[in-house]
Amino acid sequence: MKVRVRWNRHTLALLAIVAGMWYAAEAQSNGAAHLVALLTATMGLLSWLHARANLRGLNVRLIGARPAAQGANMRIPVELRATGAVSPCGLEVLAIGAAEPLFVERVPAGAAVLVDLPPPRQHAGGTLQLLVRSVYPLGLFTAECMVETSWLRRVHPKPAGDLPLPAPDTLRSGDAVAVASSRGHQSGGDDFAGLREWRAGDSPRHIDWRSMARGGALMVKSWSSGVQGVVVLDWNALTLEDSARASQIARWMEICEDEGRPYELRLPGLHIRAGHGPAHLRRCLDALSSALSSDIQASKAASDLSLEQTTLLPKRPLLFMSLALLLAILPLRGYIPSSALVVCALCLLWRGVLRGAVPHVIIRIGVIVVGATLVYFDYGVFNGMEPGIALLLVLAGAKMLESRTPREFQVLALIGWFLAFCAILMENHLSRSVWTVAVVLLITACMVRFRRSIPGVRAPLRVTATLFAQALPVAVLLFFVFPRGLLDLGSALGRSRFGETGIDNVLEAGNIAKVALSSEVAFRARFPDGVLPPNEHRYWRCITLWHCEGMRWTRGDRLGYTARLPGPKKDADVRQIIDLEAHGKRWLPALDMPLIARQHGEELSPEFDQTLVSPVQVINSERFEVTSRYPGVMMNDPSISHELRESHREAALQLPEHISPKLKELTNYWESVTQNDEQIVQIALNYISTQGFSYTLEPGEYPGPNALEDFFLRGRTGFCEHFSASFATLMRMAGVPSRIVIGYLGGEYSDHNGGYLIVKQSDVHAWTEVWVDRFGWYRVDPTAYLAPDRVNIDMRAFFAGGAEEAERQRRTRLWWDSVNYGWQNQVIDYNQESQRGLLERLGLRQNRLVLLVPSGVVVLLGALLIGWWLRRPARHADPWMRLWQRACRRIGKAGVSVGEVSEGPLTLAQRVALSRPDLSPQFDPLVALYISGRYGASHEVLEQFKTAVMRFRPKRVGRQAERKDE
Repeated sequence: MKVRVRWNRHTLALLAIVAGMWYAAEAQSNGAAHLVALLTATMGLLSWLHARANLRGLNVRLIGARPAAQGANMRIPVELRATGAVSPCGLEVLAIGAAEPLFVERVPAGAAVLVDLPPPRQHAGGTLQLLVRSVYPLGLFTAECMVETSWLRRVHPKPAGDLPLPAPDTLRSGDAVAVASSRGHQSGGDDFAGLREWRAGDSPRHIDWRSMARGGALMVKSWSSGVQGVVVLDWNALTLEDSARASQIARWMEICEDEGRPYELRLPGLHIRAGHGPAHLRRCLDALSSALSSDIQASKAASDLSLEQTTLLPKRPLLFMSLALLLAILPLRGYIPSSALVVCALCLLWRGVLRGAVPHVIIRIGVIVVGATLVYFDYGVFNGMEPGIALLLVLAGAKMLESRTPREFQVLALIGWFLAFCAILMENHLSRSVWTVAVVLLITACMVRFRRSIPGVRAPLRVTATLFAQALPVAVLLFFVFPRGLLDLGSALGRSRFGETGIDNVLEAGNIAKVALSSEVAFRARFPDGVLPPNEHRYWRCITLWHCEGMRWTRGDRLGYTARLPGPKKDADVRQIIDLEAHGKRWLPALDMPLIARQHGEELSPEFDQTLVSPVQVINSERFEVTSRYPGVMMNDPSISHELRESHREAALQLPEHISPKLKELTNYWESVTQNDEQIVQIALNYISTQGFSYTLEPGEYPGPNALEDFFLRGRTGFCEHFSASFATLMRMAGVPSRIVIGYLGGEYSDHNGGYLIVKQSDVHAWTEVWVDRFGWYRVDPTAYLAPDRVNIDMRAFFAGGAEEAERQRRTRLWWDSVNYGWQNQVIDYNQESQRGLLERLGLRQNRLVLLVPSGVVVLLGALLIGWWLRRPARHADPWMRLWQRACRRIGKAGVSVGEVSEGPLTLAQRVALSRPDLSPQFDPLVALYISGRYGASHEVLEQFKTAVMRFRPKRVGRQAERKDE
């Protein structure tokens, strides 16, 4: 049979889902999202080949159809046979014109399944078209094959009517009355009227025991007195409608059979001679049904379990899909409001897990309205990535509540694919990508499981694994060659909610301490020149704060006037390539002090306060390059002029409204015993290190307007924000210009992937900068004076017990981070520039449209290879049949036409002797072994047969002809 595969409405839904995935991947420049989108598209397209292969080797044959009475359930018996080792699954079989198809779950390999199809409603002529279609395995494409066979519809009219029986005509001498016996012969007689089937109440004396002894049915003799007349049933004698006329004549036939009267039937163009009995009755009813001018519609069955499986959703696949969707939305926790997650989860639990009934449409609409309202309350808008995902969660829950048909199940599966994809839009670590692919495969297995409708998960998982194994190489190749940046969206799509970073435009007590033990990675830094900064120089500058309110500092107004920084020097500068995690703000970290940066091919210069600011919010992972120079090198460079503008000096000396008299007295004392600002700084540091100050993660609270005095003169326990804020304020009170810098301190070195530094959120730090006329802005870190180990080890190790405790967990943690970092470098950050570099190394032109050609070649070659794999000869489960098929293939290559699988070996051997007699001495012993061992089934004979097949290598026709010519 010729198999044709066509698209359906779910194919369009797949294209929409893949288009949405690609848009999101382009908007985020997220390589992992690109890879998942390509993998999803490739699996969907490969299901086209699997849908075609599902019907390969399926034979459809009409067994025959018995006539049915009008109003009865007429059926067409059809045989479905799987000739290969592949078991076709999820088949819908119908006669063209019928009301509904019949669903066949599975045809076992090498076996046959008999089904009774409902007939077409309208049928003319002797040709019947049978359609077999399937959307297996994923429901995205429809494979179908058409079979035309001869079939004459016979629907006997239902006996009805109350007109009197026509008067019988006298039987003429020599006429014979046709009577059908149990063996189908005809007899004639005078008083003997013939045989009829036995009915309850007939006398045993009238039973034809001879007919029964010959193996026939139980028949009863009937007589008529004397010369009996023949009842003539004339079609044209009645003036009723065709259907009523046929029903009346059928009623008269029934009366004649009951009374044993012979009758003849006269139809337009047909005359059936007189007789009676079952054979005569069937012949007359067949002729009567053919004479009907209007087609009689066969009624549908009252109930059909097979048909219900195509219209009702089974509970077990719905349960699996609910669990898969719960796994898909689980990673969204923490990024999407809990209200949307709870609405979706409750719907999944009610309909899928608890198997609750489908609620009323008003309730379903209410779920959507309530969910959308909660989303609006959380975000205030509906546009944006996160509000859109939240709305999609609500819609997925509502769709689960109304899921009753395969179409709704398919929509749920496609929504599940996209929800799983959304997880890597929120976080693109390797573990999240693996989770996403696993959930996509689980949903795919649910789709296969539903289309099979057979209990068990091994077969769906095997089919899903095959699809994944076939799609992965194609998706990986497309990942490298399919053009990027076609939409030119930049980073237009990203999160609106982010985790705590500790870096903000406001510094208050507790801002940094709350992330001090966080293990989240803030950024990673590589040093392409191999210059790794020592611990004391690993200060990463992010934000400067100018406005002083005592223990509270804010950024203040932008002062303008960017200082002219020196040009780069290769031997004095440190280059960094920073992979920054999304944080939702505009600051960019850089090793202190940054000179120049490059982001997305554009140069960035430091602001007036020597910080880097991104043109847009960092809502996705960013990679940029920075060139920095250590502050000590810059301070000793005579080519750099150190001058503080008056507006900057005023801002750096601004004091809070409330100044503690005791603190003012202390700073006055410092001024009186020193000669310059440098000495004031040093005496203040000595004060901190000698007056009992302690560095702790839980310093307590210092509320109210006297917070600075309470901390510096009484409490004296604090975190880095306490020391930097109090020190900078005291410097201003002593007349020394100062400001606070918030950034990161330290970084854990990993020697994997060429070596890089890992900077975590726990490394957030605040320090002070003071202005010294001969040096300029000079970094002073009071925390380093009080707790010098804080500079050499990270924050979590410091509070966990020092470097020894940190070393115990170091290697495993660094190995896993190196894996994530490699994934970030090779996959996540594979963008248009990376693709351009790959093209240059391959010698291809740098044209995005040119990449469509190799992309098409990859898709075509992948489809051809997989199509060839699917069309390979099916491996038969029977070893005898496998070896016999191999011998038949070799015979076919030798020039002998091989018939159907059902052709016997002896018949094939006779044709071989006729067409290639030179092969008979080799082929005949092989046939003998096959016949003797095929049903004897001894292991020794099977081994002999296997050896004989391996040695049987007939020469081809072309080579034989060449040798004859020679």
